[in-house]
Amino acid sequence: MKKIEHQPLSDRAYQALRDSLQEGVFLPMQPMIIRTLAAEYGISATPIREALQRLVAERLLIVLPNRSIVVPRMTRQRFLQLMPIRVSLEGMAARLATPNFSEEEIKALSDVVQRVSETTRSFDAKTYLLLNREFHFMIYEKAQNPELLQMINDLWLKVGPVFTGLFDDNYYRQHANDEHQNILAAIEAGDAEAAQRYMQKDIDIAAKALLPLLPEEGDT
Repeated sequence: MKKIEHQPLSDRAYQALRDSLQEGVFLPMQPMIIRTLAAEYGISATPIREALQRLVAERLLIVLPNRSIVVPRMTRQRFLQLMPIRVSLEGMAARLATPNFSEEEIKALSDVVQRVSETTRSFDAKTYLLLNREFHFMIYEKAQNPELLQMINDLWLKVGPVFTGLFDDNYYRQHANDEHQNILAAIEAGDAEAAQRYMQKDIDIAAKALLPLLPEEGDT
C-alpha cells in the first residue's frame, strides 16, 4: 500500500483510496476503518474521513445500517452487466492508443510486462495487481481521450475489489501475462485492431477466472 507523501490533504487521501480500489487492495464488503487506513497510508484521520465521505457520495463505498463504511458487494449479475461495457471501452482505448506510442514508451510497457512475468512465477498476487493496473492504464492514457479514460477509471473502481481473486485460479495464474505479451507485440507492430482484440481477450480471460468466485444476487 502506498504511503501518502507531503501535506496530508483530503484530495490526496481520496486519490490514494481510489487507486487502492482499482488495484484490488480492498475486498468486497471489507470495512474501511479510519484509524487503520490512516496508519497504513501515513496520514491523519481527518483527511481519510473526508475522502471516505466523498467515495460514499460517489457510491464507490456504501454505509451499512451499523454505520460501517464498506466496499460494495459484487454479484455475478452486476459483474456480467459491466463486462460488455469494459470489453467495448477498453478494447477501443487499446486501438486508439496503438499509433500514439513512442519507442521509449513501448520499452517502458515492455518492462512492465517483464515484471508481471516475475510475479506469476513467484505467485506474488499483490504486486501482480499493481503492475496489471499500471500496464492497462499506460495504454488507456495513450488513447488521448480524457472522457474515455474517465469512463474506464470508473469501471475499474467498481470491479477492482474482486481482482484479488484472480490468482486463486490456477489456469489464470499460469496465463496471466499471455495477452499482455500479445497486446505489447501488437502495439510494437502498430497493429491497432490486434491490440483491441487481445485487450478484449485479456478482459474475458480474467472474467472467466472471477465469475465462479462471485455470489448470485440474493445470496448471503
